[in-house]
Amino acid sequence: MGAIGVASAGAGLGTTAYFSDEESFEGNSLAAGELDLKVDWQQTYDGPIPTGENAGQVKEHAVNAYPDTSGDNDYGDGLQDLNGVHYSGAGEIDPVFNAAEVPACCDCGEDEYYVTYGGESYCITPVTSEEAIEQFYDYTEAGGSIEYSSQNDDIQKEDTSVMFLHEDDAGDLSLVVVNDAYTNEDGGGAASMTIEGAPSSSGWLVGSGDWKVTDDVEGDQNQGFEQYEEWEVDWSWGTDRTDGGAIGHLEDDFALRISAAFNQAAARSPNGPGGIQELVVLSGGSGFGSSEEIALDTVTEAGDNVEEITIHSSCGIDSGVELETPDVFRSQNYPDQEHLVQFDDVKPGDSGEITFSLHLCDNPGYVWMTAANFSENGGTLTEPEIDAILDNANASDVDEVDDSGNLGEYIQVTVWYDEDCDNVYDDPEDVQEGEDGEEAIFEGTLRELMEGTFELETEEDEGMVQLGEDCYPARAGFCIGFEWEVPTEVGNIIQGDEAHFDLGFYTEQCRHNEDPGNTTATTTPTPTPTGTPPS
Repeated sequence: MGAIGVASAGAGLGTTAYFSDEESFEGNSLAAGELDLKVDWQQTYDGPIPTGENAGQVKEHAVNAYPDTSGDNDYGDGLQDLNGVHYSGAGEIDPVFNAAEVPACCDCGEDEYYVTYGGESYCITPVTSEEAIEQFYDYTEAGGSIEYSSQNDDIQKEDTSVMFLHEDDAGDLSLVVVNDAYTNEDGGGAASMTIEGAPSSSGWLVGSGDWKVTDDVEGDQNQGFEQYEEWEVDWSWGTDRTDGGAIGHLEDDFALRISAAFNQAAARSPNGPGGIQELVVLSGGSGFGSSEEIALDTVTEAGDNVEEITIHSSCGIDSGVELETPDVFRSQNYPDQEHLVQFDDVKPGDSGEITFSLHLCDNPGYVWMTAANFSENGGTLTEPEIDAILDNANASDVDEVDDSGNLGEYIQVTVWYDEDCDNVYDDPEDVQEGEDGEEAIFEGTLRELMEGTFELETEEDEGMVQLGEDCYPARAGFCIGFEWEVPTEVGNIIQGDEAHFDLGFYTEQCRHNEDPGNTTATTTPTPTPTGTPPS
């Protein structure tokens, strides 16, 4: 009996137990964040055009830009664009977006589109269907309680403004907006939208209401928008109705800015007490239920809290070592350029300008402009230069003076916050009454900029000047202008002289940074891009 009892107890082990419990937390991880400063630019030169059909003409023209994907030859046309969408403040086209709005910080796939709203960004794909947008939207102007509405239940939601891109089997792309659902019982609502950047060839494909097309915001028929249009629409609808429509077809490369107002803020008065309560973007699928639903914002009763929505067909730029130098500095007019700034025949009266746009990816940061490696040399002395040097030094023999180079002393430089990124310094003293102008960071000579403003302690030290004391938010771009000019009154004293320098930008994280800019030997910034100056 005893032996049998022991055997039974042994067999029970593992199949029965006292009360027990177990909790686990699996798949834990920590990952370091990122802080990546991306810089793009547009450079112009007011001097002789070196190559092409206008070679020899002295006028302001594009030198190089990044990104620059438009051109007839191996290199771009020198005007800033991203896959055909212009962002440059130079040139004849007045773009909808400026350089600060280049979608630099994203990694959307080739078949995705980049959407931003309220500081957040999303990669979306079109809603697809076999049929064209006219059949997919399924709009009717008559037929009982659902007249003047979309009859496609999958693309409407009560008290919601739905926006998406639609692509049919033919590859035609459209922008679609549907307000509310035709099953609404609360009196409908009202909405207004302005859409900038639509190709001039596009039009109203489905829906009711009149789209109003103008040549630009001020209505000036002679300014810009050769390629882009502004579209305005105002809707109001009642119970058992939707409102909205679709415009297209969009080109392969585009960028749209959509400004919306709802409810009491709309141009038309709501037909009843209802209204839009949510703003949604759909991605992929064929509508609600199969598409990803991205809730952008909750709409207030006043309806005036909605921010701008942007949609770009392309996004993301390289920076630093990822850039293919020196090709990135070349254009059709400057096919042999190896540095950002590189001119070898500058004359008194010539000038040039670069507008840099800076983008902080992933994290907020402090930003500085850096300067380094400034040097000058006098080159070969010419007779006119010798006479000018002797007059300037009040000397009788050229051996008595130092001809180490004077160009940096005579090049006038202005650095400023280019608020509108248009490659032009709006001097507060020159703007019209009531306008503020732009804030200068530095005004003086190139030598003063390199050795004075940046407080170089030795020739080897790099100078830094902070671009604003506040922390710049992630993904928010801003522009810095850098303009140089050789005054006409300089004369012969600079003949053959050269000046060389580096410009760059440096950033540090804002969080936990009590002493920003106090760099050590291990954190000293390396200026990028590196350039050779006017010489």
